[in-house]
Amino acid sequence: MKITKGMSGYIRSQKKKRILITILLFGISIAVFLAGYLTTHTRNNLLTIVAILGCLPAARSAVSMILLLPYRSLEEEKVKAVREAAPGNVLIFDLVLTSSEKIMAVDALLVSKHLLCGYVAQTKAPVSEIEAYLAKILRDNHYEKVTVKLFSDYDAFYKRVGEIGSQPERAKEEQRPAKDMCRLILTAVV
Repeated sequence: MKITKGMSGYIRSQKKKRILITILLFGISIAVFLAGYLTTHTRNNLLTIVAILGCLPAARSAVSMILLLPYRSLEEEKVKAVREAAPGNVLIFDLVLTSSEKIMAVDALLVSKHLLCGYVAQTKAPVSEIEAYLAKILRDNHYEKVTVKLFSDYDAFYKRVGEIGSQPERAKEEQRPAKDMCRLILTAVV
């Protein structure tokens, strides 16, 4: 099964994928350079230029790989516990959000019509900045009446998810707007 943005384990799978792609792209560039050097016995050939140009996508891939290295996927036990506490609610996991100024990680996010409730385990940015960024994304797309609350304490987050999850009938009626908000948030994810 392909792991896509918003699924648990996304960061873990993307790290592996981007490491392999980066190695492959640099390997191709090195192979092209060596092919040119071994055939002409000089660096001054057309394949050297091709190898140098091949380093551009390799470097781009390396940057995206390095961007994800400090972050980890949320533990499977916690993912399972959150899913069980909020059945029928829209949940997204392993978000690494990028703004023009910062890179911010959100481990889990419960999305409903009027509330974003999230858990942030490790971040260099203050939780209030991540809340403001998510609120701005929603506000810019005409979701003005959505409250954004992020927790850095897992137990407090789990307790709040349990409170929200205790209303399954409300979750069903909020599925469509919540999924629309999820798609919107996932556009800011690496």
